[in-house]
Amino acid sequence: MLFSKINLRTELIRERQAQEDLLIEARRLLQEFDSKEADMRIRLQGSPTGSSSLISPVEEDMHRIFHLNEIKNLCVRFRLRFLNTMYFKSEYPFEALSEIRDFERRYKTKIKEFYIAAPDHSFDLENINKDPLLFASLGEDKYFLLHQWGNDLAWYKKLTLWPLRSFKNCFISLWIAALLFSFIIPSSIIQVTSFEGEMYLRLWLTVHVFIAFFGFTVWAGLTFDKTVSNKNWNSKYYNG
Repeated sequence: MLFSKINLRTELIRERQAQEDLLIEARRLLQEFDSKEADMRIRLQGSPTGSSSLISPVEEDMHRIFHLNEIKNLCVRFRLRFLNTMYFKSEYPFEALSEIRDFERRYKTKIKEFYIAAPDHSFDLENINKDPLLFASLGEDKYFLLHQWGNDLAWYKKLTLWPLRSFKNCFISLWIAALLFSFIIPSSIIQVTSFEGEMYLRLWLTVHVFIAFFGFTVWAGLTFDKTVSNKNWNSKYYNG
């Protein structure tokens, strides 16, 4: 009744029941989240289980879709590998899992293929956590950037990794290194009286220094199973 007396014991029981209902709901949501997180981790760590996620992206997400050629160019420039997440050996941050959950909720789909762009030491490469980009495959060589974590690359990486982008870059870099080495030697050490003679000697030295550098580079590449970035950017083998 509207004006019935209030029994404090009854009210206390109701209060306890309300608190228990909240705890039950929180426990249910937590279990649901744990189940979804476990499912995401299984999909991240396992082989692709189906075709790519075909979606019609909304306007605000268009800037997060990248073509394979764009990803390849980035990997070649900064010596990264672009591989399926089954080869990724580091842990995924909570934010990355949240981005996956938000993507799947927003587009009402389940991502079947995940890819990571990261330095090769972040992967468990065959034949035998650093700065990764997590992508969802959309098919037709298009990928959706889900999340990035780690630190930004140092400013000098673009310069120091330039020689390793391709065999052409490596060849040019060896010539530049040989030229610099030959022309920084003081004239007092060369001890040639004429300018023409000194230039001839420096050019002769440049050629021989280049041969030495080239031989050392080939030896190092064969010994340590290393190659240039445009040859191994999507290879699952550490020496491929």
